Amino acid sequence: MALKLELKAGERVLLGDLVIVNQGGRTRLCIEGDTPVLRERDMLAPEAATSLPKRLYLAMQSMYLSRDSGRFQPEITRLAREIEAAEPASRPFIEAIEHQLGCGQLYRAMRETQRLILRDTDAALAKAS
Repeated sequence: MALKLELKAGERVLLGDLVIVNQGGRTRLCIEGDTPVLRERDMLAPEAATSLPKRLYLAMQSMYLSRDSGRFQPEITRLAREIEAAEPASRPFIEAIEHQLGCGQLYRAMRETQRLILRDTDAALAKAS
């Protein structure tokens, strides 16, 4: 099944290790094949990985886009254990992430990690209030 993307002017999308930039107006793309695709809004820059959940997401993003994804597994496992140790209530999120990884669903695992990041951000805001 083909992936259909609509890109706004100036929006970027990663296809594996290639960056495609829409330099025109709104554009529609139909992508066929199994190359990993990551929209700009789902990308995390290394300098933005300022928390354990964000560092986990960055490692998973690298795994998703890499041709040698296995080399990121030890770091992902280590970060998941650090997150659990620091915040035991994160266990359901970690279990969901590990389930998706175990099924080979890297993109879905990244989406679960985004949920963990939101929870972490919400908890930090609640503490600050």
